[in-house]
Amino acid sequence: MKNIFTLLLVLMTLSIFSQDRIPVEMANSQFSINILSPSLTYEKGLNENQSLYLSLGFEGLSRTNENNDGKIGVAPVIEATYRNYYPRKKVKKELRPNSGNYVGLSAGYIMNSIADNLEDFDQPFKEESAFFLGPVWGIQRNYKSGIHLGLSLGGGFITGKNTNFDFNFIGNFELGFVINTKSK
Repeated sequence: MKNIFTLLLVLMTLSIFSQDRIPVEMANSQFSINILSPSLTYEKGLNENQSLYLSLGFEGLSRTNENNDGKIGVAPVIEATYRNYYPRKKVKKELRPNSGNYVGLSAGYIMNSIADNLEDFDQPFKEESAFFLGPVWGIQRNYKSGIHLGLSLGGGFITGKNTNFDFNFIGNFELGFVINTKSK
């Protein structure tokens, strides 16, 4: 009898402090533009909580030499992420579709640099193209005002012509606008 009373007390406590979760509403397709890392993105809803996210944009590159002189460059990047959204805590703000937290698998290709300062460096970015692949965790919020926020963090492997097969950080921060959403 004492064990049953303890079990009931624990279950009641858990139910009191549990938070309601709401499912993620997925759109059939969504286009957005990102300002921080200039890019265009397209997200295709696959089913009730999964999507394929495609992005085409630019990424900043940096390197220092033995004199600690800095070098910067810009390279085109194409990225695809398979996302599995999970229900989020109930909040008061109303959000547009495809807002939620997710886990996924990200793959992409960083192309050769199109702009860099080459004058004082023996190794330019010209042959820095590389492929990356790895798991990510992220948050995406699309507000009724049209603002798009996203954060993606993870780690994975990167390899390329002048890059050894190596473990590296995968992630980005997005700030932009939703251009078009088509619901199911």
